[in-house]
Amino acid sequence: MNLSIIIPLYNKRNSLRSCIQSVLNQTYKNFEIIIVDDGSTDGCQEIVKEFEDKEKKVVSKVIFLQEKFG
Repeated sequence: MNLSIIIPLYNKRNSLRSCIQSVLNQTYKNFEIIIVDDGSTDGCQEIVKEFEDKEKKVVSKVIFLQEKFG
């Protein structure tokens, strides 16, 4: 069974790396991590890109909910 773990993200650079690493450290290994970034402006995308480059389980998508609902 595949499991998708969705991490919503907006300007949480300080805790993002430990959040992703915590999920990757789990004993259950049949999962993917989907990071949905709502247009962060604090450089979160750099951290996500690092994980995407070295972990096939990490996938990111940038959306701009604030423009749609703000």
